[in-house]
Amino acid sequence: MFFIVAVLVGILLGILIPYDLSPSMLSYIAVALIAALDSVLGGLLANIHKRFNINVFIIGLVSNAILGIFLTFIGNILGISLSFAVIIVFGVRMFNNMATIRRLTFDIYFEKKAKERERANRLRIEEAKNEETENYDEEAIDETNENDEEE
Repeated sequence: MFFIVAVLVGILLGILIPYDLSPSMLSYIAVALIAALDSVLGGLLANIHKRFNINVFIIGLVSNAILGIFLTFIGNILGISLSFAVIIVFGVRMFNNMATIRRLTFDIYFEKKAKERERANRLRIEEAKNEETENYDEEAIDETNENDEEE
């Protein structure tokens, strides 16, 4: 719930607050956004593995953004476009995290389905055993009644 409210507040602030981005800042913003997305996917993966820690997530988010911006800044000073290298590295990590998340999500889903099928099969077997027992008991009662009637 908190996540949804935070996203809505962020979108609302982005729409209402005027901003002007200079072209020289766009590469820094792009790198910071890619680093943030990488951290979000890493946090999602950690959550699936039940290892999520908000402190680690925040430190990773900030340090990835700072490292990406710093490398882009150094690249601009040297006249080399290091922002592409940063975007490639974070992009590869994002795709790896997304592939792992997708695989784990499908594994969890199919494992749950297999357990449901196994449970349904077990219930059917138990019901069949109960029906056999009831039929056997009814046949035994019928035979006892027939024997009593003959005597």
